Amino acid sequence: MSNRFWELLGLYWRNEISKEEMAELEQLLLEHPEAWLKSGQLNQLSFTKKPVMDEAAAESLADNVLERIAAMDADAALPAPPPKRRPAGKLWIAACCLLLVAGGIYFSGILSPAELKVVTTDAGMKTRIRLSDGTMMWLNAGSTVKYPQKFGKTAREVYLSGEAYFDVTQDANRPFIIHTDKMNIRVLGTSFNVRSYKDEKFSETALISGAVEVTVQEAGAVRRVLLKPREKLVVREPADVKTKGGKDKTAGEPQNVIEQTKISVVPSPDSSLVIETAWLSNQLIFQNETMESISRRMERWYGTTIIIEKPELSTLRFSGRADNLPLEKLLSVLREIQPFEYTVQGDTVIIR
Repeated sequence: MSNRFWELLGLYWRNEISKEEMAELEQLLLEHPEAWLKSGQLNQLSFTKKPVMDEAAAESLADNVLERIAAMDADAALPAPPPKRRPAGKLWIAACCLLLVAGGIYFSGILSPAELKVVTTDAGMKTRIRLSDGTMMWLNAGSTVKYPQKFGKTAREVYLSGEAYFDVTQDANRPFIIHTDKMNIRVLGTSFNVRSYKDEKFSETALISGAVEVTVQEAGAVRRVLLKPREKLVVREPADVKTKGGKDKTAGEPQNVIEQTKISVVPSPDSSLVIETAWLSNQLIFQNETMESISRRMERWYGTTIIIEKPELSTLRFSGRADNLPLEKLLSVLREIQPFEYTVQGDTVIIR
């Protein structure tokens, strides 16, 4: 059963599933009858009020889980958290831990001194999170977000590595701030997309509605940029920027190169569809994008490893759109745009 099944099942149990997602879940259950049994057993284990094992066994299992968490904290060189009273329903906690790991979403940091929750999505996985203030956050594959259980009285701050879409609840007295490696985004109430993967040489903020202020470092100074709806800010490393003559910019250039442009609208009957947020609808859209860049996205999208044997193939450029295509079908479509050969060996794609 795919990670997508566990993601949809989690949304269903949290009563956060949309009509479209419910239809997708029902289709997966029809295609995989064995999933009915698994989901039913997990539902019973996680939510039944009657214990499925005696009290002594439940105590032992809960102690084992807490010891493993403490061991992981020690391995990470974190100071030991103060002892806490174990809540009732310890078996429920253990079952939920097992379910979340099986589904490819990992929660950690709950017992850390900073009291931050950490959510990480696997490759080929997306998830939706409702924050304590009502803000909705959609986390794309291969991403990590850290946020407090409850926001403070003066600000709402989260820390992102990867890509996420935010629909922020308005609160004039508490600005919402997203911290990434290259920029900080400050908002009061709006919807926008942030992309900041560590393996990419750029970061961007695409504003859909409202207003945001983006703070970045430029040539040793702090620069603040105010974005308007349907604008985006791209922060590129110098090595990712070309001069007019096609040569790399190197010495003497700013630490970050900032570009403020319009978001990329996709030609379609739906004028609201833009490249920056197409991933929310399971659409993979690329516009004049290199094979190297597309390969990174496909690795996160499909949970695979892609090896490009010839360096010249990395610079091939593609424009196109894939709506829920299987990996090999997408590769065959790309091959029709630019010639290359490929083989699939398990979870690895070799492009030659």
